[in-house]
Amino acid sequence: MEQAQAIREIVGMARRRIGILIGVAIFGVIASGFTAYILPPVYQSSARILVESQKIPAALARSTVTASAAERVQLIKQRLMTRDNLVQVIEDLGLFLDREDLSVSEQIEILRDATVIRPIAVSRKRARRGNNRRISAFVIRVSFNNPGQAAKIANEFVTTVLDQNLRARTERASETLDFFQQEEDRLSTQLASIESEITQFKQDNAGALPESLDFRRSEIARLANSDLQLDRRILELEEERGGLEERLEKISEGSGPPPDSNKGRQLQKMENLLVQKLAIFSENHRDVRRLRAQIEALQAESAVEEPSADPAEARSARKGEVERRIALLDTQITLLNDQKGEIEKKRKRYEESIQRTPNIEMALRGYYRKHDDTQDQLKEIVRKRASAETGERLEVNQQAERFEVIENATAPEKPVSPNRRKILALGSGVSLGLAVALAFLVELMNPAIRTAAQMERQLDLRPVATIPYILTAAERRRRRFWTVTLAIIVLAGFPLLLYGVDQHYLPLELMGQRVAERTGLDEVIRMIEARF
Repeated sequence: MEQAQAIREIVGMARRRIGILIGVAIFGVIASGFTAYILPPVYQSSARILVESQKIPAALARSTVTASAAERVQLIKQRLMTRDNLVQVIEDLGLFLDREDLSVSEQIEILRDATVIRPIAVSRKRARRGNNRRISAFVIRVSFNNPGQAAKIANEFVTTVLDQNLRARTERASETLDFFQQEEDRLSTQLASIESEITQFKQDNAGALPESLDFRRSEIARLANSDLQLDRRILELEEERGGLEERLEKISEGSGPPPDSNKGRQLQKMENLLVQKLAIFSENHRDVRRLRAQIEALQAESAVEEPSADPAEARSARKGEVERRIALLDTQITLLNDQKGEIEKKRKRYEESIQRTPNIEMALRGYYRKHDDTQDQLKEIVRKRASAETGERLEVNQQAERFEVIENATAPEKPVSPNRRKILALGSGVSLGLAVALAFLVELMNPAIRTAAQMERQLDLRPVATIPYILTAAERRRRRFWTVTLAIIVLAGFPLLLYGVDQHYLPLELMGQRVAERTGLDEVIRMIEARF
């Protein structure tokens, strides 16, 4: 019973507010249909680019471009969406020629929003790893209000992407090769400089190099032996000179055998031999005692056989001969002493060079370490340069990883948006709901009791009878009068108001432009003009 009563009240409310319901619903449906009709169509064109892997196995020839395809796509996208590149595309394709009201920045933003570059991962699992995932292809999608221009924009972007990828990979490979070439030249120059320093250092320290250390030590030993031999020779000469001085004294005294006699020469040899023995043995040695006995016996025989009187001339001749022999011995002794001095100087030089050798060796080791390190670096750089040359040839010959177009963009036949049916259905539903809500709102703003059930529910009073409201003839005439008066005021007063504003305040055309710009109606007006 209560449900039936509620339904009757709702039906009554609908009857009373039928004008609002029908008016709002019809206006909403018309506005939805108009909106769906005037919205410009959006066409979508796509191109697909395949990321083709390197043709030659990486184990045999490796590219020097290490950036993944996903990273390069991101870089290319950033370069593609630069202001200069988009301005060039707009000028080349003649876009927005019918939109003179748009500034260059607005055109660029529209083109950016219309372009989507979406990579396609190898698998769904790898697609969750972020930007560093491996991609097998990517799609360039352009949404535009003209199907032909959408396809042209997409193909233009494809051409730019291919050119930028090829140029970027080639430039990266060339820059890598140039870097290693410069490093090779630098290290070669550095190595040559180090070798020159080593050569100059060896020349400056030729007498103290470690490789000649054994030779210098053997030379010192040899010089010591030579010095000993010279000492012995000098001693012999000095002993001989001493014997000659003794003979000279004897000749001056008039005694002693003549130097030319056999016994005289024999006596001189035995005296020299005695001196040598005394340098080795003591006075009590048997060889020394035997030699002294033989010398004394020979001197005794020489004294017996010598004539009692030696002529003065013969003594003077023997004396001169002995003096010449003494002078010759002095000269020889002087030369031998000079030789000893030279040997001593050489020995000191060798000893000084031997003392310097450890420092020289340490310095050379430092040079050699630097030389070896530089040479190892040069070998490594040469190896890497060869790899860089291989990588550059791969890029120049397009045998490394590259982009290949597998699907060019074509002009679409149907637009992808807007969905006019959906817009119409959604707008109609919203307008109907709005009409019902507005009717309820008006009903709530006028809380009058219109039925006996409402009176009984709200006042807890049951009416005896209900009498409907009947308009009198005067009320009907008054209502028609005000309706006609309001229509005349609207139809005549509104144009007069517009005329007064146009003449005394601001031209209506300029005012309309300002209102349209501030409210956004200018976009609707342009869409209507484009549609019709």
